[in-house]
Amino acid sequence: MNQIKRMFRNHLRERPFDFYVAFVLFFLGAWAIVDPYWPEDYVDGTILTLISIIGVYLMVSSAFVMSSLLCKRKRHPILALMGEMYGWFFISAASVALSIICLVALYQGVDNIYVWIVWIFLWAGMTISSGLRSCDLFNFYRSLKK
Repeated sequence: MNQIKRMFRNHLRERPFDFYVAFVLFFLGAWAIVDPYWPEDYVDGTILTLISIIGVYLMVSSAFVMSSLLCKRKRHPILALMGEMYGWFFISAASVALSIICLVALYQGVDNIYVWIVWIFLWAGMTISSGLRSCDLFNFYRSLKK
């Protein structure tokens, strides 16, 4: 019974920054679809298509995280735990892809190298933090099964 109580310890009030990050990532994904010159005037047909696909991927995965944080955890425990765990994992995967795109852009030569270095560090940081959050939730899920 104690393990079940621990499962419902993570309410939105206890982790508002997770919701905020997912909300910002949702709108970054939408911005990637709307603005053809994001990030920073790096225009290539293939890269633009790939960035749009990654934008949709960010929107869907952050919507999973937001819905799992807003759902009633006692009524939908699987959505609450699995939605957040897989949502953060998918955000981590999209961040890896965007980090690689920024590295390719930096390698091919860009006008403002410092802006791209900042983008690389931001997406690499998002990769690490969302991956760690997903692993933390996975370990918590495994502890419930025992």
